[in-house]
Amino acid sequence: MRSYLMLPHLWVVGSVLVLSYALARHLTRPLVELRAATDRLGAGDLAARVVSTRQAEMGELARSFDQMGDRVQRAVTAQKQLLQDVSHELRSPLSRLGVAVEMARTDPAQLDRVAREAGRLNTLVSELLALSRDQVRTALVELSELLAGVVDDNQIEAGARPCRLLLDAPAGLRVRADPELLRRAVENVLRNGIRYAAPDTEVRLTARRAGVRMEITVQDAGPGVPDNALGQIFAPFYRVEPDRDRSTGGAGLGLPIARRAVELHGGVISAANTRPGLRVTISLPV
Repeated sequence: MRSYLMLPHLWVVGSVLVLSYALARHLTRPLVELRAATDRLGAGDLAARVVSTRQAEMGELARSFDQMGDRVQRAVTAQKQLLQDVSHELRSPLSRLGVAVEMARTDPAQLDRVAREAGRLNTLVSELLALSRDQVRTALVELSELLAGVVDDNQIEAGARPCRLLLDAPAGLRVRADPELLRRAVENVLRNGIRYAAPDTEVRLTARRAGVRMEITVQDAGPGVPDNALGQIFAPFYRVEPDRDRSTGGAGLGLPIARRAVELHGGVISAANTRPGLRVTISLPV
């Protein structure tokens, strides 16, 4: 009789235990999945994701993990692509330099070619170092003086095109920036404009204040770029014409260096076709 009376209680206790176990599994499963995905990501599986559809805090945590995984995967992929591009870009001048050295062994006149190839290699390495720079030493910069210096430094290159450089930067425009980084950014954009300017046209360099921003603009009268490439021209090693000769088209680092310098100042750089020509605008916080 006593065992008969205890049977319902045992059923209740058993049911509670089963339900508790099921609830515990339900509550802890996201943690188990998250731990497993974390282990996979840590082991190098960049595609590891939780993909949770829950709406509570655990679901938010899982989605945050997936977003982090996406960012890590994009960063690693970009780094691998950059290393491949750097290797590709270094291979060409190194190969030409090796050939020039061998030729110079029998023909001293080839020493000029050796010096030229060594100079190109040195320029490429300098550009790569500039692209990786992440320190900013700010000072109060007088834009009219800085831009006038950039124009003066590039007059010879413009004359060889030939094109004319026009500067419109009134005195009194000041911005707190790293003078060297800002000069390099503007010069790279200006040289890009000179490179693609149509003969006997003007390349305009202007500066003006727009509210709480300072805008520096380079306008050329060249062919512009395809509209779908406007955002890509600031990516390292990107070329509108992939087969363009390196000696005339450069390594594809000028505009990326400019973008890097501008972003280190909290600014933005953009490009727009003006038909004819391309307008590149650097916008910096005052």
